[in-house]
Amino acid sequence: MEKCSHCGRELKRPGTVVPYVGVVGPECRLRFTPLLLLVAEVELLQFDLDDQGSQRLAAGILRTMYEIGFEVRKHIDLQKRTLWLEVMSRRANRRGAAMIKTWEQTRAEFEQRLTLAQAEREAQNGSAA
Repeated sequence: MEKCSHCGRELKRPGTVVPYVGVVGPECRLRFTPLLLLVAEVELLQFDLDDQGSQRLAAGILRTMYEIGFEVRKHIDLQKRTLWLEVMSRRANRRGAAMIKTWEQTRAEFEQRLTLAQAEREAQNGSAA
């Protein structure tokens, strides 16, 4: 019988496949929604190759995602001068419980980093004018 990747209980009915985590039971499935939203947010971000603040932001997010338990790949488009992060589709390198525990803290860190990057950009644009 198949077991829930999160809590380890045997599944009486087919489980739900949660990307990066594995098959989970019905009780555990809802716990992963915020984590999946975090992954979606990270994958939507694009970073400017010519902006140091943007580069620091990308490096910090990549490091944090790795610390949570995700494998992340950096992609660069030299023509568009952009960089983006891809959270790999294979399973994460930690159990789901550890990932869920830290996701809210991680979202708060991301928001702080985005705010700081925006302030840096505005300061640079103000001094350039």
